[in-house]
Amino acid sequence: MRVYGADDLARARRLLAHTAAGFGLPADRIEQFAVAVNEVATNALVHGNGIGTITITGNDTAITVEVRDYGAGLSAGPGTGLPHPTDIGGRGLWLARQLCDHLDISSSTSGTTVRLAMLL
Repeated sequence: MRVYGADDLARARRLLAHTAAGFGLPADRIEQFAVAVNEVATNALVHGNGIGTITITGNDTAITVEVRDYGAGLSAGPGTGLPHPTDIGGRGLWLARQLCDHLDISSSTSGTTVRLAMLL
């Protein structure tokens, strides 16, 4: 699905919750995953030219969400450490890493793809 703003983010969270529940992910893990995906999707909108795509897939071992944006790309190693308390931003990817089981970032000058997974 394409995301352009807050209404689309809410729709994506609902779709993720419905899909994850269908695969049997417990409610507390669905909430954690929804926060992680929301942080990454918000980054896609803010830093990726205002447009992102979200793809949700699942199988018998995991639910995977891929968030793609079309911005200028990220610097190396984003979101790996907790930002300094006085930093205004920089917590979204760090938080997403804490909340899901796997997070992988692929970035180039044509955009960034973040793949998040939650094991069932």
